[in-house]
Amino acid sequence: RKLKKKSSGINAEYGGETGKVLLQRLLDDSRVSKVRTLGRRESTITHEKLDHKIVDFEAGLSEDVFLEQDVAMCTLGTTRGKSGKEGFLRVDRDYILDFATKSKAAGVKQFHLLSSQGANADSSFLYLQTKGMVDKKVHEMEFERAVVYRPSVLLCDRQESRWGEAVSRKLLGWFDSGRRMSIHVTDLAQGMVNSIFKEQEGNSILTNQDIIARAKET
Repeated sequence: RKLKKKSSGINAEYGGETGKVLLQRLLDDSRVSKVRTLGRRESTITHEKLDHKIVDFEAGLSEDVFLEQDVAMCTLGTTRGKSGKEGFLRVDRDYILDFATKSKAAGVKQFHLLSSQGANADSSFLYLQTKGMVDKKVHEMEFERAVVYRPSVLLCDRQESRWGEAVSRKLLGWFDSGRRMSIHVTDLAQGMVNSIFKEQEGNSILTNQDIIARAKET
């Protein structure tokens, strides 16, 4: 179902690269009346629309932080290289599924999840397998609408980045003009915001090209 012009939203853990840009796009959008962010520490951002809640993802979220919200948007994520196998599974599986479960229990209508290109529950690679499994479980929760975003390489200036990764992103930015293998973080964030107001029900998965097309919609 299409939401009213004025809608409340939730943006999880805004400290990530996508989360930061997504938060700003939500705050700047006149269609959004209120944004509640969930984070481990105090927010460094002040805005009349913003309601920030300090939460402990490790202990589990309370349903209360999702009450009276129309939309939940989850951008949580880490990597095995950064957090180790157990740390990766804790964040990309346990935290996200807890986030979705509590959203559903609180009556949230839409759930928007940032996943990854190539996500597949049957993959032999832990990262893609975990992403695919979580995507599937979120769709099985029967939200009025659940959208999974599967972008390819994200073009942005990461705070934590290896030299090789930075060079690869620069090269993709130059040579992948058709955006088959990459996407600007601004396009990803805008595509997610525009999706909130799309007249559509049920489950959907947006590929890299789908997200870019959605970002251009008015």
